[in-house]
Amino acid sequence: MQDEAVMAMETANDAERAMAMTIKVYEVNADGITRVVRPEAEVVPLEKPEESHRFPACECSGCLEVAQ
Repeated sequence: MQDEAVMAMETANDAERAMAMTIKVYEVNADGITRVVRPEAEVVPLEKPEESHRFPACECSGCLEVAQ
């Protein structure tokens, strides 16, 4: 029984690792020189982003026509 629990935990960790993404934040100045603001880090994406994290709906005329 304990071995099954360990296997289930390892499987969950493997699935989480498979879904992980890396992110690195940097800025580019007018001369094209980059500077790392935050080093590369591994992150796990949210299944469903919070409403406050979503981009607003596009309001261009092409998208508005499709939405109607």
